[in-house]
Amino acid sequence: MASAAPANATEDASAFASLVQRESALLRSAPPPEATALEVDDALSYGAALKGKVVIVTGAGSGFGRAYARKVGELGAKLVLSDVRKELAQEVAEEITAKGGTATAIACDVADWDAQVRMFRHAVDTFGHIDVVVANAGIGEPESDRFMNLKPGSDALGPNLNGVAYTAKLAFFHLDKNPVKEGKALVVLGSMASFFGLPGGPIYCASKHAVLGLVRSLVFDGMAFGINVNIVNPFFVKTNIFGSVTSLLLAGIPLPTIDDVVAAMVAASSKPKTSGSAFVVDFKGVLEVPLAAAAAGPSNYYETFARRAAGAIMFGKWLSDVISSVLAGFSSRRL
Repeated sequence: MASAAPANATEDASAFASLVQRESALLRSAPPPEATALEVDDALSYGAALKGKVVIVTGAGSGFGRAYARKVGELGAKLVLSDVRKELAQEVAEEITAKGGTATAIACDVADWDAQVRMFRHAVDTFGHIDVVVANAGIGEPESDRFMNLKPGSDALGPNLNGVAYTAKLAFFHLDKNPVKEGKALVVLGSMASFFGLPGGPIYCASKHAVLGLVRSLVFDGMAFGINVNIVNPFFVKTNIFGSVTSLLLAGIPLPTIDDVVAAMVAASSKPKTSGSAFVVDFKGVLEVPLAAAAAGPSNYYETFARRAAGAIMFGKWLSDVISSVLAGFSSRRL
């Protein structure tokens, strides 16, 4: 017989269900004026651009990462699939290759910098370059009694924040070495918890708020490097991980599916000339919220400042490239 759920877990699930319904309705009833609704089929249509592209997917052994890998494998992408459990990523890679696709698998704990260095090196050694990086790996927050005088668990910060930061750092390094002018992208998996509070999950919520800030900052570096940087923010999604209590409390509330999230991930990684967008996923489909929607203040002063900062970053990148070229020239003459 299944044990009864703790009272606080039941309360958290109930509060979360109410939050999903309220915030989803609010966002759809009054979306930012710059936001654009995307039908799932339209979002998926951008994926044709991924044919022949080399795509790294972290956390590819299950969930969103697994489903996304399958889809872009069908679209003709060359995949580097990683997971902390290599056998799970290997299963996906073998499934893709059995259908005529191209994929390789490697073990990677994204919270380990050296493991990520090996993952990116494996991608370059296998395919020669990288076009798209999807920072999907992450974990949830275990239940804990928040009312006890105990140190809070912070395990989620390793993969959810540090891991994403490591992936982004290495992505920029390797994507910059790819000489193509368009089609390079970094995609981060956020959450509805990137925008709203999450009952019962303060550390998880903090990590997802943090990666939204990471993406909004990296957008301007992306302008200098020619890299699109986007984030996907799913609402509560229908999966087989729901417990009986949670499923009961969510009964009757419309939720998106994994296929909806995959469509958003495909658009985020392949929609041309799109950077800084949050692809929010709810039961009505995909809502693209551009970076401009986050601008605040009189005459959008933040956006004005950010554009100037982006210009400074681009100049710094240009100057660094010039100096590197000059030094390389001197070195070759001395050899």
